[in-house]
Amino acid sequence: MADISISASLLARAAKRNGYAIPAKGMIFFGVRGLSPDHPFENTFAQSQPAHFSAYDFRRMRCTLGQWKVETDEVAVFPGSTVPSLPNITNAKANGGSGTNLLMPGRFEHERGMHKPGKSSGHRAFRQASFQPVWRTADNLDYDLKDRLDFGSGPGDFVWDNIHCAYYDNPETGYSSAGCQVICGLPQSPSRNMAPETGPWRAFIDSAYGTKQTRFVYLLFTAEELSSVDKVDDTALKQVVRFGSSGALAKKVQQALVNQGDLKDTPDGNFGRLSLMALVAFQRRQFGAGAADGVCGEITAAALGVPLPTVANAGNAPTPSGPAQEATTGNPDLPDETDMPPDLLTMLLVALGLQPPTGAPGPSGAGTPQANGATTQGTGGPQAAGTGGQPPPPPADGGKANFERAQEIVREFEGGYSDDPKDPGGATNFGITRNTLAAWRGKPVTKADVANMSYQEAKDIYFSQYWSKSSCGMMPGPLALAVYNVAVHAGLGTAAIYLQKALNQNGASVAVDGGIGGETLGAIPKAPLSDLISDVIDLYDAKLRAHPNYQHFKNGFNRRVNKLRLETERWLEEDGEQTLPIPTPNLSEEGDPVVTDKVSDIIQALLTALQSATTTTTPGATTTTTTPAAGAETGVAAAASLALLLRQLAQGLDGNPVVLPPDSAATNVLTPVNGALGQWLGKLLDGRKSALGILGVLASALLTPGTAGAAATTSPLGELIPIIGSIPGLAPILMPVSLALTAWGLLGKIDKYVRAAKQ
Repeated sequence: MADISISASLLARAAKRNGYAIPAKGMIFFGVRGLSPDHPFENTFAQSQPAHFSAYDFRRMRCTLGQWKVETDEVAVFPGSTVPSLPNITNAKANGGSGTNLLMPGRFEHERGMHKPGKSSGHRAFRQASFQPVWRTADNLDYDLKDRLDFGSGPGDFVWDNIHCAYYDNPETGYSSAGCQVICGLPQSPSRNMAPETGPWRAFIDSAYGTKQTRFVYLLFTAEELSSVDKVDDTALKQVVRFGSSGALAKKVQQALVNQGDLKDTPDGNFGRLSLMALVAFQRRQFGAGAADGVCGEITAAALGVPLPTVANAGNAPTPSGPAQEATTGNPDLPDETDMPPDLLTMLLVALGLQPPTGAPGPSGAGTPQANGATTQGTGGPQAAGTGGQPPPPPADGGKANFERAQEIVREFEGGYSDDPKDPGGATNFGITRNTLAAWRGKPVTKADVANMSYQEAKDIYFSQYWSKSSCGMMPGPLALAVYNVAVHAGLGTAAIYLQKALNQNGASVAVDGGIGGETLGAIPKAPLSDLISDVIDLYDAKLRAHPNYQHFKNGFNRRVNKLRLETERWLEEDGEQTLPIPTPNLSEEGDPVVTDKVSDIIQALLTALQSATTTTTPGATTTTTTPAAGAETGVAAAASLALLLRQLAQGLDGNPVVLPPDSAATNVLTPVNGALGQWLGKLLDGRKSALGILGVLASALLTPGTAGAAATTSPLGELIPIIGSIPGLAPILMPVSLALTAWGLLGKIDKYVRAAKQ
């Protein structure tokens, strides 16, 4: 589930809180540090976009960059990073922090231009077009308020923190940045023989370059800031002043700083470089160096004697006349400060363990930079210690045979051409939307293009953009089918998150980060496969049921889920996988689970008791003969029937032991009948109610006392098994429970039959 939903309304409220001037038309760029999109490869515009909090580690892309269409209130989000990468930080630390920086949140401007002009990896991007305050670290490999805040020598002293591609097309395999804002994908550059851009970066740059706009406002937030704006009402949320703020409140703070002697400039309502320098100086003097964050919030404002209004009562910042203000300085395509020699970058990557030495095999999940700026695709993020195992080696065909089988199943539900007004995907053919086809072909397409697309082209898109990017070729076929189906229908990020959540439900401890990397793949072999698949499908089913147009699509959704369950179970059986039995733990006083090796052990023990109770051995004979135990003649036939039924049940319940923790709750979604008494009990008895009910009815009959004339005799089963016979009045209690179990089991079978018939 998303932690936050990014929308134009949320961004507008956050901008108003900070006093950021927002153009009345055009496109605005934004970044959110420490927030990752739920669907990293679905880069289309919508009214809102789900995202989740992510702790950035300077190794993987753990931020969101986005585009906001002001006039239509639509947003698109892209995986990327707003913090520098570890090799650059390491190199800069040795040079007193020079060469790498961390951009302070605020309001900035960028314009079209080249990143790394004149270099083989140079590509079209968005160049810094306004002054940017940045932090530099020299004491360690992260950033805090005690690090040096670089204000430059003047407003035209640019660090050239641009917006460009990450040079990696998987958020889990790394990125290249020394302070720039980067987006997942590869560039169109001479080193790549001018091949088209890839990944989210392609969608980002095509969207922006597809407009007449050449200059863009860029708003950088933190996840914590957006979360506070999202959760606090405007009547309680206080406005703040920081770099990039403008308006009446910014002017009041400037005047207060003049009164304190920190600002020598004339207050003009534009909180820029000199105002920020004065604010930081005041905070350091007033609160200490470790508290100077450059934000005039409630504590700083109180010290300055400036009351902060709530957002509800705050005035709006002046609206720019165009999409962005005109540059106050030229924006030549100069080399940025972060150009690192390739040999030095390689040496640092090796030293940090992010890249193997020359000739050595790469670590699972590490994307290795190539000379052309591209990467050899790894299997995902770094393998976390103690979580999962090594990922399985990929099939020689890249999982193509499994893909063909899975695609035939998925194709049934994607169908042909459609343009349902209630489907946000719009014009779709073979499940490929117009936007997806346009991104694949690298140019705009019409509805006619979608309608005339060949199925082979659709399959190529599916294999490249969904199967391969979800690492399905690295998974067992049945699991790959479940994950692939979710990727196609709900997005790559959703498929990854559901797989990771399902792994954690089955004993793993992988990061739920929306990227299928080495850690995730390595955990798969240690999980019970059938349960893992079932949990992935359960999460997918729950998502479909939460769809706002569920009633409209209900029949199709249900058929798809039921078909998915059926086909994965069939594939498991063909691969020799058994559905593991639900264990019956006996809890010790300490609460530790104790489970027999096989469910049939309990039944075999009962068979042994029956055998010893119904037979006697004649001593002294050459061969051993058995005769019915005294007084049990009337129950021998019934006991034999019970024994036969027990043997058949035992043969069908053998399986590997499964240990569940005490008080564990089943998470599988059951049919309404099977879940009538709760998820845990329903799952415990699912598939076993009929057999247990029949056993109970038969046992009840055997417990019913017989008659000999007017005198009542002992019940046959009670005489056969003394422990059971010692419980008075057991039959009247057991019979209705057993009948209820039998009826419940039959109803469950009817329910499953009806659900299967609707496929």
